[in-house]
Amino acid sequence: MNAMPGPMGGEAGPGAQGGHLPSDDAPTWTGLGPRTAAVLAYGAWWLTGALFLVLEPKQPFVAFHARQAFRVFGLIWLAGTALWALGLAAVFVSPMLFRVLSAVSQLTWVAGAMLWGACLLQAARGERWRVPGAGWFGT
Repeated sequence: MNAMPGPMGGEAGPGAQGGHLPSDDAPTWTGLGPRTAAVLAYGAWWLTGALFLVLEPKQPFVAFHARQAFRVFGLIWLAGTALWALGLAAVFVSPMLFRVLSAVSQLTWVAGAMLWGACLLQAARGERWRVPGAGWFGT
């Protein structure tokens, strides 16, 4: 049986197929463990997601969580900020509209924080958990 070369020139292990893809346990460029890097990708929402997308594009587990952090929490941040700005502008139009937009903005931030906690927990457990309803993002 002819052994296929592995990514570092040695023989690939059992079950290896052509075009060997790095596993979720593959080392990271930063020297962090994959779980640690994935958790840190959520650290500052979309900002650290973008950072880890640049630093770890080839580590599949970290890249998955970095993409999800960038896309999902970027969208939540944009929505929360837009609602806050609209609420601020609504002060000059209607006090009731201001209250409604402010409440919706705050609910957006609270929901984002709860989702953030769930994503942190799943990344720490080593799970590739997709945010429900965000499948269209292609994470």
